[in-house]
Amino acid sequence: MLVFLLIAGLTGADSVSTVSRVSVLSGGSVTIPCFYDDRHKTHLKYWCRGNNMDTCTPIVHTDSPQEGKVSVTDDPDQQVFTVTIKNLTTGDSGYFWCGVRISGDSDVGDQVTLSVTDGVSTVKWVRVQRGGSVTIPCFYEDRYKTHVKYWCRGREWSSCTPIVHTDSPQEGKVSVRDDPDQRVFTVTINNLTDGDSDIYWCRVEISEASDLGDQVSLSVTVGSQRLSVDKQEVAGVEGDSVSVQCRYGNSDSLKLWCKIGGSCAPERSVSLDGRPVLIRDDRVNRVFSVTMRRLERKDTGWYWCDAGGLQIPVHITVNPISMTEYGGNNEKLSSLVQLVLYVGLGSLVLLLVIIIITWKVWDKHKKKMAKRQNPGRTELTLNPNHEYTVTDRSGIIEGAPPGQASEEPGADVTYSSIVLRDPEQVSSRCSSHCPAVTPASDVIYSSVALKHREIKGLELICGVLFAFGRLRYEHTTCGQRNSVCR
Repeated sequence: MLVFLLIAGLTGADSVSTVSRVSVLSGGSVTIPCFYDDRHKTHLKYWCRGNNMDTCTPIVHTDSPQEGKVSVTDDPDQQVFTVTIKNLTTGDSGYFWCGVRISGDSDVGDQVTLSVTDGVSTVKWVRVQRGGSVTIPCFYEDRYKTHVKYWCRGREWSSCTPIVHTDSPQEGKVSVRDDPDQRVFTVTINNLTDGDSDIYWCRVEISEASDLGDQVSLSVTVGSQRLSVDKQEVAGVEGDSVSVQCRYGNSDSLKLWCKIGGSCAPERSVSLDGRPVLIRDDRVNRVFSVTMRRLERKDTGWYWCDAGGLQIPVHITVNPISMTEYGGNNEKLSSLVQLVLYVGLGSLVLLLVIIIITWKVWDKHKKKMAKRQNPGRTELTLNPNHEYTVTDRSGIIEGAPPGQASEEPGADVTYSSIVLRDPEQVSSRCSSHCPAVTPASDVIYSSVALKHREIKGLELICGVLFAFGRLRYEHTTCGQRNSVCR
C-alpha cells in the first residue's frame, strides 16, 4: 500500500521537534523523525500516545525499541530518533509525542498528529505566490487504479464543486493527469490569483454517496513566497546527481527534505532512508540545497521541501542512462562516443601506414643484403680445357635478354648466359646429349631464373648448335647439386 508522509508544520518544544501532522494511507507504514539537541544524545527517548505529554501512554523506548508493529531507532550522530509504524489502520489515527527523558516531570517533547486515511491522501497546506503555478499530488490505493479521479473546491467534501476529472482533464487554467503505475494523480493550476485561495479536495469516484477524498488548503500570497522551489519536477540519470533549491522566508525554522512513504532528513544530513543525500542551509540567501547523489531508479518519486510548517512538493524522475537525459546530457554522451570512434579509426589508419612503411623498408633491406651475398656478374671463360663460358647477372645488365628491359634493377631475377668463345672446341662430354655440329658464328644462349627458387648448385645448359646453316636449340637441365653434362 502507498504510504504518504506529510509535513504540515514543525513547531518544536524546547529542544525536541518533529512534524506536526502525518497523513498515511491505510495498510501502509510510516517513519516519523524526532530531532533533539546535542545535549540529549545520551538521554532515553520514547514514543507515546495521548493529547497531553504529561498523561500520554508510552509505547516504545530506545532501551526497549520494539513493541508489536511499532519500533524506535536512535542516531546520536545525526541527533534524531525515528519511529516506524507498520500495517496502519484507521484506528491508529490520533495524537502522539516524541519525548526525551530528563528527570521527574521535566521531560521535553513535541506533538505529532497521525491521520490514517482510507483510499486517498494529499498535502494539507500549500502557500504559493500570486501569478505563479503549483502542482499538487494526490495519492490513492492500488484498488482504485481504474477509477475516475477528480479535483473539487469547497470546505465540505459532500458539497464541493468538481473542476476537472481524469476523463475530462482540462478546464481553463486547471488540469489533471493520472499515473496508475505510481498510483498518483496530479493537479496543476497556472496563473494563480488571490481568488484561488480556498479549500480543495482530491477525490476518487466510488459511488454517489461514498466517494473517497482528502483535502488541501491552498493560499495565494502577494510578494515573496515563504517557501518555493525553482522547479517542481526534476529529472536525472542513473548514477548521476540532481539538486533542488528550496527558498524560504523564515530563517529560524527547521528545514527538512522528506520522501513520501519514507522519512525526513534535516540540514547537514548525508543520507535519507539509506540513500546518499547532501543538505546544506545558506541562511544569508535563505536557500537550503538538497543534492541527491548516485541516483538509482528506485529514487523516482515525490519529495518535499519543508520550512516553518510549509511544504512544496517536488517530483524526482530517474531515467535509465540510455534514455534522453535531462538538460541535454544524451547529446553530450553521443558526441563523446563519436569522438572515441573517430580517434580509434584514425589510430587504426596510422597503424596500417606504419606497418606498410616498415614492411617496405624491411623488404628493401632484404634485397640489398641478397645482392651483397650474390655477386652481380659471374663468368666462366672458355679456354682449351673448358668448352663454354657461364655469365650470371642479377638484375638488368648489358646483354640482358630482350623483353626484360622493363624490369627494375635489383628485381628478384637471375639471367644466365652461355657464350661459346671457340666453336671448334665443343667438349666430347656433351656428345652423348648434344651431337656435334659446326656453328656458323659465335652464339650466346641465355636463360632466366627467379632468385626465390633458391637453386642449390649451378644449373648447366647444353645446346646443340648449327645444322645446315639453321640454328637449333635444345635446353637440357642436367642437375641441381653441382652436376655437369655427361
